[in-house]
Amino acid sequence: MKDKKILNAYCIVIGAVFIVSAVGKLLGMAQFAALLGLYGLGYLKFLAPIIASVELALGLMLILLLNPRRYLMFGFVMLVVYTAAFSYGYFKNGVTDCGCFGTLLHANISPLYSFLRNIVLLSMMLLTWARYPKEKVPLSPGQKTIELAALSIGVLIAAATFKDQDVLQTTAAPRADYNFQNQNVNRTEISSYVRLSADSTYLIFCFSYTCPHCLNSIANLQQYKKNKLVDRIIAFGIGPDSSKQQFIRDFKPDFYIRDLDPRAMFKLTNLYPTAFFVKRDSIKVVVQGELPSPVVFKSEYAVAPVN
Repeated sequence: MKDKKILNAYCIVIGAVFIVSAVGKLLGMAQFAALLGLYGLGYLKFLAPIIASVELALGLMLILLLNPRRYLMFGFVMLVVYTAAFSYGYFKNGVTDCGCFGTLLHANISPLYSFLRNIVLLSMMLLTWARYPKEKVPLSPGQKTIELAALSIGVLIAAATFKDQDVLQTTAAPRADYNFQNQNVNRTEISSYVRLSADSTYLIFCFSYTCPHCLNSIANLQQYKKNKLVDRIIAFGIGPDSSKQQFIRDFKPDFYIRDLDPRAMFKLTNLYPTAFFVKRDSIKVVVQGELPSPVVFKSEYAVAPVN
């Protein structure tokens, strides 16, 4: 009896981990879906809401100790798949954010920590499953209702928070409701990554090394300083190092680039590319989608050249 109580405690701890993981993903469903794309698994983005919903139901089943052996093995298989996907993203595309806990855990933790954490959880699940008494009692109607309710709640939350990143890629029109519009740049997340001068004009360009709309914008971007629309161009990039090196070889950028991890970038924008025109410490214009030429930009937004 004492051994089973200990095993039950392990089940509850493991279930809590899955619930925290699910909640983190559900609160940032678009970010999690985009992270799958960075892994090189963009074709599986549609699975993001399903993954989070299943995690939530799985965690609840383990916490309630409803057929623990069954759900321990299911969780074990899920975590093996997650670890394999993270390994692929890390070693193939240089992605260091495992995304296991969604928005609840910072992305800049060591990949080694992520691997070790997963190994510990896998070992814990396997040992608990092996020692847990076999129970052949099927789920009661009430237990099945709880399971279905957990899945349904997860699906509803996921649907409410999920936004397909690719749907908006074709628009070049600025969003008037964007939360950085007309704000002091020093009061936004941008100030966390670069220091700006109040007497200078900037174009801050957020992009992905693998986004075709971003790449199509580079030629126009490089003209903004040459046409004296801005004093300086600053770019925030995201993507695997191999793609960055290819980008540098192809475009030979003459502007400063700082790489951001997925979570940091999503604090700035959820659409690539996004450009912020900054003058006198104020974000005057936000352009989302392919960047227009300096001539079109100057005409549309009545921007005067810098002295």
